[in-house]
Amino acid sequence: MARLKPNQDLTESVEALCRQHGMKTAIVRGAIGSLIDAHLQYAAAGGLRQMEINGPGVEILNVFGEIGFSDGKSNPNPLQGVVADTDGKIFAGRFVRGANLSFITIEITLQEWIPAKVREAVPA
Repeated sequence: MARLKPNQDLTESVEALCRQHGMKTAIVRGAIGSLIDAHLQYAAAGGLRQMEINGPGVEILNVFGEIGFSDGKSNPNPLQGVVADTDGKIFAGRFVRGANLSFITIEITLQEWIPAKVREAVPA
């Protein structure tokens, strides 16, 4: 569990937390808090599109996804989520890296995911 302070990017901060604690793969189990503005991507007929949900004070309703560093670099799977604007309208999509700054705080729960080793078949 961690608290993101004001003006910290959601995606970049979650990745930094994983690196700081030596987690190569983690799952977001929950998040609550608010963003200054939200920037989400979604798939459309012509490819990915982006939308901006203006705040300040866009509420995070849910965040989910995996964080993984198989190549030692950034997470190839963007976090996804659901947010509500100041009028209560609900939006969903992928969080755009570097564009979703925490407003007051964000409380987030991460769980390290350690894949089980595949047992070798024992000859009969």
